[in-house]
Amino acid sequence: MRHHRPVRALLAVLAAVLATGAALAVPARAAAPTVELQPQELTRGADIAVPHIDAGDFVDGTRRVELPGRVARVVGEVDGGWLVATNNVDRKRNRRVVRVEADGAVVDVLRDIDVSTVILSADGSTLAWQAFVSGGRKVITYAASAADGTLLGEKGPGPYVGLLDVAADRVVLGAGKRVLQWKPSTGRQRTLVKKQAGAASIEHDLLSISTKDPYDGGCTKLVRLSDRSEKVWKSCRDRVAAFSPDGTQMLTFHILTDGLGPGEIHLREIDGTKLATYTTNWFSGWEWESPTALLLDVNGQRKSATVRCTLGACENATDPVKVEAP
Repeated sequence: MRHHRPVRALLAVLAAVLATGAALAVPARAAAPTVELQPQELTRGADIAVPHIDAGDFVDGTRRVELPGRVARVVGEVDGGWLVATNNVDRKRNRRVVRVEADGAVVDVLRDIDVSTVILSADGSTLAWQAFVSGGRKVITYAASAADGTLLGEKGPGPYVGLLDVAADRVVLGAGKRVLQWKPSTGRQRTLVKKQAGAASIEHDLLSISTKDPYDGGCTKLVRLSDRSEKVWKSCRDRVAAFSPDGTQMLTFHILTDGLGPGEIHLREIDGTKLATYTTNWFSGWEWESPTALLLDVNGQRKSATVRCTLGACENATDPVKVEAP
């Protein structure tokens, strides 16, 4: 029996050696790259592959469509075309939401609304927008069919609420220190959580909230919209800017960012794992061109351009022009 203890000791040492070897065999995850973006220093890549606005026109590949106004943004894809919000430079005239058809025809869907507030549901069925009344002290929220602008419901006038997302059957709103869900078909609303809201995605069941005022030590918490107690990610440094179309990634920047726009943006997996960091003077816009490629509106020290980034590999997707302060 005297040999049992030495054998057990030998087996323990062997197990430790094997465990160490196994750990060493697992490849370490590559550090997330940090890329400084200055358009004049980047190579010119392919043109933007998704529908976008160029000099006030709608551009989709080689197709260019003139719009009613000179200021425009692509709202989203609908059956058989794309919705575009457009207005004159003064933002008060020629305000329309139009559908650009596959054949290039431009069809009015909504007119004389605040097109800057318009959002579209992920399935392309429903629009929501807002109107500020009583000198801006109150707001009315509307929902309508994206096909022809038929009104589905309106809420208000009442105290300010922010539009977070819309689906065919509901609208999610931020109301101060509450997140609300409103159903246009019935007019009913209910409080989802008593927290200040950030970004929301009904399609991907995601909602970012603040634990308290970020200027007083509050943090960002990413939860499930259907179960606000289920934490997906938390950060006391960053807040969520946008979710990827497939819901697997997000963009974040510093929680106290204000003014022109952030000078640093992080690409993360939805659980917060950092994939890449991009820096410049300031970013004025962002979207996904594909599940693996970002389009960032970059304002550098000398030039501005839309830059395409796939993790650490970045290139200009538009010709750089002289940067202009807004």
